[in-house]
Amino acid sequence: MSLPWLEVVAESEKKHQAICNTAFLFMPNGVNEHKWSPQGFGKDYKTSEILRPLESMRSEFDILFNLCHKKNDQVEGHFSKCPSFLSGNYVKPSTGRELQCGMTADQVIAQKLGENSPLSSIELGIEATRTGVDVAVGYAEIYGGHMAWKTPSTPIPKEIYPQLAFDRLFSASVNHAAFASILDDVLADVKNLNKHLGREDKARMDEFLSSVRSLEKRIARASKETDVIDKDQMKNFRPKGGIPKNLQEHMTLMLDIIVLAFKMKRTQVATLMLGNAVSGKNFSFLDGVEGGWHELSHHANNAKKLEMYAKINIFHMRLFDNFLKKLKSVKEGDKTLLDNSQILIGSSLRDGNGHKTKNLPILIAGGAGRNIERGRHRHFEKETPLCNLLLGMIQNSGVQINHFGDSTRAIH
Repeated sequence: MSLPWLEVVAESEKKHQAICNTAFLFMPNGVNEHKWSPQGFGKDYKTSEILRPLESMRSEFDILFNLCHKKNDQVEGHFSKCPSFLSGNYVKPSTGRELQCGMTADQVIAQKLGENSPLSSIELGIEATRTGVDVAVGYAEIYGGHMAWKTPSTPIPKEIYPQLAFDRLFSASVNHAAFASILDDVLADVKNLNKHLGREDKARMDEFLSSVRSLEKRIARASKETDVIDKDQMKNFRPKGGIPKNLQEHMTLMLDIIVLAFKMKRTQVATLMLGNAVSGKNFSFLDGVEGGWHELSHHANNAKKLEMYAKINIFHMRLFDNFLKKLKSVKEGDKTLLDNSQILIGSSLRDGNGHKTKNLPILIAGGAGRNIERGRHRHFEKETPLCNLLLGMIQNSGVQINHFGDSTRAIH
């Protein structure tokens, strides 16, 4: 089992160089644009209704205005926009036999730096990929189920089962069935290690082990209360009781797995789809919301639907706020895990009703290990490529390239 940052390890290596962790979080179906953008720019902006849950963390992230993906703006529907989110490339219409988009930014980082980590990257999601075709626009639904592409024609399958995602973080040699907890297999090693740790390192180790065990218990508990799984989702074998019925807990578990992956240095790159393109997840568990996500995103400027649409967006910002606070709570020397990470959250559509890719709703958080200043609402020229930001994130990670997608310069 990999360890968290410890002073004794940094001292033994005579130096400690922060790793820049990178996570990309995808929200399908766009946002209620009337309640997304703040008023004013710079650091003195007035926060918007949707972003209000993040107010206490505003110094940790930037809101970016006028970023776009021009190559797919005139293409109809949701499915083509999803794989272009992290590539910026035009997505070729296809029924599924000849897929074509572009290699995504997460995989540029993973393929360059993956040899330094046990896992080159980890891809997570909430919904299984579907295999139909949207005949109205000529795009296979498989496009809408993947945000990470290893090559322009090869998507990387995402893990939607929290237990399997958790298991990926640990050694393949561990026989999980033989132990009630992953920790049972390492207790002897932990006891021996503790003999060499100072007081602060012992406290870090205790906190780390407690967090691992707590996450294990939550996954086990949530997996017992499973949602109904469609037959299409059961073509491949999965363990019984894999998908939590509670959507909020499902999303939170996946976010917590990313925190643990970064804390353990198992990987530097993670992606999480908080829903597939055209996600119809039902959000009626939120007060005042009735119906599915995609249906509400096609609001036709109906005031009631717009209000419910915004409440779903606010729900995701609350999750994101909690995620950032967990990253910030992890100390790594004189920095935090959030200081040593860069986290992008956004959608491949501005507004689900219009399917446009101009002025995309994008936030970026964390210091990227470089003490990057955050806390701003940043205004760019109209139709500034989102690939400028993706290029900046690639460079922040330590991969030295000068161009990505349709980038014109790097944004850090």
